[in-house]
Parts: sequence; C-alpha cells; structure tokens
Amino acid sequence: MRDVDLTTIAGVRRYLSNTPFASHTINALTGGFTNFTYRIYLNDSFKGSATLVLKYAAPYVAALGTMALSTERQKFDVEALRLVRKMHADDDVITVPNVHLFDEEAHVMIIDDCGTDARTLKQLVIDEALPQTLAEAIGAAIGRFLGRVHAWNKDASFDMGIFGNNEMGKTISALVTYGRLISTLSGRDNIAALADPGLDIPEEKLAVISKLAETRSHEIGSTTEVFTHGDFWPGNIMVTLRRESEGDAPGLEKLYVLDWEVAKVGLRGLDIGQFCAEMRLLQRFYASRQEETSTIIRSFLLAYRGGSEPDEALTRVAIAHVGAHLVAWTPRVHWGDKEDTRKAVAEGVELLIGGAEGTSAWLEGSLVGKLM
Repeated sequence: MRDVDLTTIAGVRRYLSNTPFASHTINALTGGFTNFTYRIYLNDSFKGSATLVLKYAAPYVAALGTMALSTERQKFDVEALRLVRKMHADDDVITVPNVHLFDEEAHVMIIDDCGTDARTLKQLVIDEALPQTLAEAIGAAIGRFLGRVHAWNKDASFDMGIFGNNEMGKTISALVTYGRLISTLSGRDNIAALADPGLDIPEEKLAVISKLAETRSHEIGSTTEVFTHGDFWPGNIMVTLRRESEGDAPGLEKLYVLDWEVAKVGLRGLDIGQFCAEMRLLQRFYASRQEETSTIIRSFLLAYRGGSEPDEALTRVAIAHVGAHLVAWTPRVHWGDKEDTRKAVAEGVELLIGGAEGTSAWLEGSLVGKLM
C-alpha cells in the first residue's frame, strides 16, 4: 500500500484493514518527535492484547516536516527491541515492548502498548511527588537494566550485528551535543535565551570545551566499546504504577525502555550522562522534586555500578556529557525562563571543564560521583 498516507489516521486505518491489526479506533499519540505514532484499538484481540502501538517512520523528522532523516533508523529500533527482549524475561519489572510486525517497505512497526495509564518517567516526576521507596525502585531498576545492556558484549557469544555499523546514530550523537557546544556558547547559533547579553565565556574555557568536543566526537565515531541505547533519557522510559486500594501509596508495576533508533556501538558514559542530565534539569526547573530526583539518580548510579570497581574514566565521560547536554539542549527545549536557562547552561560549562580537568575528589563529589 504505497499510496497510503500513514501520517493520517484515515491512512493508518486503511493500511490496517484486512490484517490481524484492523482497528475500530485509532488515536495519534503526542510527545514523540521523530515518528508518527498511534494507539490502535483492535477489532479482535491479538495475542491477548486489545490495543497496540503503531509507529510510522517517514523519511523526515515528524515534528519538523522539513528535516530529512533516513528511514533506516527503524531497522535499528526493531532489531534492538528484539535483541533486548531475548535478554530480559517477561516478568522483569523493566523490559521493552515486543515487536509484532515490521513492514520494512512501508516503514511501519507494531509493538506492545505500554498501557493507557503509562507515563514517561519525566512526566511522572513532574506530575506527582513520589515516595522515596518508589523513587529508589525506579532508579535501581533502570540502573540494573542499563548495566546489563552495557555488559552484553563482554560475553563472547554476543553478536553486535548491525549496531556496529549505525553510522547515522554515531553522526547524530556527535552532532546534537558536541557539534553544537561552541556555536551555542559563542552566540553563533543566535539562541534568544543566551543573547542580550551574550554569555561571555572566557576564551580559556572555550578552548578546553572545544578540545573536549573534538575528542569526544572522534571517540563516538570510532569506539568499539559496548552496545548502547543512544538516546537514554526519562522521556524514553515509560512507567506504570499500581495502587492496592484508593489512597494507598503507589508501587512500581512496570518500566518500558523505548526508541532504540540510535542504538549502536558507543560510549557507556553517554547513556549514563544523558539520563542524569535530564534528571538534573528536573531538579533545576521543578524545585519541589529535588528529593525524588536525587534519590532516582543515586539509586540509578549505585545499581549501574553494582559491585564493580570505581571507574574514573567512565565518570569523566559521564559528567562531561551531563555538561554537554545542559549546554546543547537546555536553551533549545523550553524548560523555564531566560535567567534559569542561562544558569543551567553555565552549570553545563563548569561540568564540561570538570570532566576534562577536574581532580578525582571533584569527580567523586559530582552528580555522577557514585560511579567512583
């Protein structure tokens, strides 16, 4: 059905007709950026499921419409989901959706629905104060999960497969953070929150950051370190909670890790740093959530490290990536007012410098110091 417009609900309904996934109701899901995503309510249940999720990968970024993006990204998403499913039992508290259909010609995948009551971890933290025990459980589960993913290729039987050749993923990971650091800080990108006045970063700090950005970009393109998610942030982690009865404190039901389109051979510190950076932004811009975000970060790092030895090199990469994320993304995604945005970027600068030049004691006291 090459003539079907899968950017519309009518087109999706036509595409699904005469398949096991024919649906009486289709809702477009919000919150995504790259793909067109829909919840489909099936005419007949499929393997016990009444609803599933359909993702269509157009040859451009869905939220922008004009920015070209290879549809090959969906192949990496599907293959990563299938791989991770093999590595985790269905009854794990944290897993990934099962892939029920991959139509490579139409660029369509149909996967498990995380549930109509599921929220991203980012939205959950914004929405409600979490009991400490719940925050600890969430952070620990995510840390254990990421630690297992990063440890796979230490097993001689692990086949990295197509992920060693995800050149698109490598290019994106380098470009959207390290490729924009100097142009962001120097004012060349003309970002309103960072202008009038400009940031006036000292030249010696810009030189350190420029060297770090060049080094890290090279490492991203050449590393053979481990299998990584590539876009590991709280917006790609869905959470469902359970309450035994009305008024009870919520408990953790399930976590799903989504959107593996830039999964690749990569640097462990980038996955760790991106997650911690987004949690740090929640701390900065939602002051009432300081306690639970701190608990999630701490339990995440402790669970990730497990019983392993302190790793200063990993800690440097992770904290520098927190800084890179704060600089490159905070002024481009609306978090708060101009003053608070500038403060977050200024913090990012200091974390970049610390990652490059900080002492072991500084690293141990940093946001990711539990890795030390």
